[in-house]
Amino acid sequence: MELIINKNKCPQNHKCPAMAVCPKDAIAQKDIFSLPVIDKDKCIVCGKCIRFCPMGAFEKHGAQV
Repeated sequence: MELIINKNKCPQNHKCPAMAVCPKDAIAQKDIFSLPVIDKDKCIVCGKCIRFCPMGAFEKHGAQV
């Protein structure tokens, strides 16, 4: 299981609010006009970003191993 960011739901015109709630600092953004990216090596798929994103852009993807 991994997290993805649905670019169609992310307006990409603001600082990603989910970066503030990630306990592993796995979400980064080059600038306020870029799509956030998830560092899959750091992400523990806790779901905090899913619950916090007002646009619902964070989604779980794939099968659980």
